[in-house]
Amino acid sequence: MKVLKGYRFRIYPDEEQLTFFKQTFGCVRFTYNQLLMARKGTANSEESMKLTPAALKKDYPFLKKTDSLALANAQRNLERAYANFFQGRAGYPKLKSKKNSWQSYTTNNQKHTIYFIDGKLKLPKLKSLVQVHQHREIKGMIRSATISAKNNEEFYVSLLCLEEVSFLPKTKKVIGISYCPQRLIQLSQSFDNLPNIEEQLLGDKLEKAQKKLQLRAKIAKKHKVRLRDAKNYQKQKQRVQKLIQEKACKKNDFIDQLTFLLVKEFDYIFVEKQPRITDSEEDNPFTSTDWYSFTQKLTYKTQWYGKEYLAVESPDDSIRSSRIIEELGKQQLDL
Repeated sequence: MKVLKGYRFRIYPDEEQLTFFKQTFGCVRFTYNQLLMARKGTANSEESMKLTPAALKKDYPFLKKTDSLALANAQRNLERAYANFFQGRAGYPKLKSKKNSWQSYTTNNQKHTIYFIDGKLKLPKLKSLVQVHQHREIKGMIRSATISAKNNEEFYVSLLCLEEVSFLPKTKKVIGISYCPQRLIQLSQSFDNLPNIEEQLLGDKLEKAQKKLQLRAKIAKKHKVRLRDAKNYQKQKQRVQKLIQEKACKKNDFIDQLTFLLVKEFDYIFVEKQPRITDSEEDNPFTSTDWYSFTQKLTYKTQWYGKEYLAVESPDDSIRSSRIIEELGKQQLDL
């Protein structure tokens, strides 16, 4: 079975590559905004569709220096934004700002223009190879690459690959899963091989850093110093932001390990469809957003590896519901 899989790696561009990435971010943002404003300024959608990145290059020659596929993808992203708006899935498209902490562009692999050589990455329009921290082997064919940067300091590449995936061996086991805000999931039976949550998350480290940030803010206010000018506050703010990002990455990695392990061990997985959330999410390690990410990953991984994902209505009691779900699973196997 062929599936599209994503890989994300940290990259370390040199000065020349750094300049190219920043220029491409700006050109893609400029193209997107120009196309959006043109569509806003005319009532005739056919006329607005005539404006393309190629047409923009005539009036703005600096666009010729960047990757043409990146500009074409900016137009596709705008069309997708409008489609989501008209279908009620999102609000009206907004102009992109250079003040956003994250900037990105996407290019496509045409005639072997994106590939790895000696642990480095070749990208379109770049003559030199980009240094990559490739911690995983890519087994499929690269379809596209998205270069992203946070505050133009941390750079990443996300590769979309077409890969052949084989079904996992059948185990004839059943499991019921319900939402647990403390450990993300509650199982209908004991299972000892789950990833260790304490090792994956940061615990009280982030909470202590946030309290220290509040203290820095009070000290700055006491000395009548604006927060943007308070050096100690800004340093602590950067530490908090780094810990938040680190926690999000570790949580995502934990969910990836957990979903693959469940798919590997069980053939039939019964999951609560809409769990009832009563407690304040801020007080819990895992939120409804984490649960949604968990169910999304579990859904496509069961399809990839030949297992069964079955959603049931949300019960009132999580422990009782897990037992009921397990019984339903056994009945399914008997059939």
